Amino acid sequence: MRTQIMVLSFYLVDALLMAGYAVHGALPPVAPIAFGAAGFGLTGLFAVMVRMGLHRRMGGAVFTTLQLLSACSLMLVTAAALPQIGMLLLLTLIVALATAALQMPLRHVLAVTGLIAAFSLALLLSNGNRFRMPLDDGWLRLLSGLWFAVVLAKIVAINLIGAQMRKALSASNSRLEAALTQVRELSERDELTGLQNRRSILALLTEERARFSRGGLAFGVAILDIDHFKRVNDRHGHAMGDEVLRAFAKIVAGRLRSTDRIARYGGEEFLLLLTNSPEAPSAQLAVERLRCAVAEYPWSDLAAELQVTCSIGLTMSCAGEGVAEMLERADAALYRAKSDGRNAVRVG
Repeated sequence: MRTQIMVLSFYLVDALLMAGYAVHGALPPVAPIAFGAAGFGLTGLFAVMVRMGLHRRMGGAVFTTLQLLSACSLMLVTAAALPQIGMLLLLTLIVALATAALQMPLRHVLAVTGLIAAFSLALLLSNGNRFRMPLDDGWLRLLSGLWFAVVLAKIVAINLIGAQMRKALSASNSRLEAALTQVRELSERDELTGLQNRRSILALLTEERARFSRGGLAFGVAILDIDHFKRVNDRHGHAMGDEVLRAFAKIVAGRLRSTDRIARYGGEEFLLLLTNSPEAPSAQLAVERLRCAVAEYPWSDLAAELQVTCSIGLTMSCAGEGVAEMLERADAALYRAKSDGRNAVRVG
């Protein structure tokens, strides 16, 4: 509806300028009245169509094209009837095209512009030197200058509206991008610990495996399991169990290299990806430090007599082996660590 109000204001300004010409005798007195009434009628018609929702049924591009064609037709018909201000009316066509270009697809704009240009050329050729801009005396020159200034003001107003639309679109895109980033982050993160989740770490593991198969450096995978976690829940409650999981995640994540990745694998199990680790002893030393850090953490600060340790199964990448096989070996190594009394690291 704001577009209709803007278009109506444009028509009224043009009608007032035409009235100035009529007062000076350059136009018939009926000209500004007829033009203003036609502009008001067209604007009212399209406003009613918007009210009825026809612009949605027709589609924005078709509806705007109809508006543009009607506005340009009014200007061309008026220019043909009043060639003494024909050049000024052709200038106004630029405003109509600029307004529609804000809302129309490029192909529609080009098609309508070509059509209007053809009709304008035909008018110029058929009217000869009668098609002009009134400049016979000071009053007419003032009115023509005002008309030109009004055209410039309209174009500036349209560009300001376009800038606002672009700014709003940019802000909307930024909000959408932020929302998508947040959704992506949520889809890749474990809600409780803030670590990556199972799906995310498995995707990274698959990528690392592909990189290794193309000649990249070897890497390690470790499964970390909190020992006797069920006892923590039974003795201290599930809320404390959640606190233990969060603290465990913080301990491990804080002692990794920037290239390593840790994720909650499920329940009290965590999956560790050690990138660029060509030698098993160095990888084993790294996970051994993690085990010690967990065992030495002051868990009793969370709850009296609380003690937490973890068992770790480590495996290194092998040529010709897939992700599933590698995880099976890590899981088998974890089983041995548990069988050997827990709070231990075993390599598979």
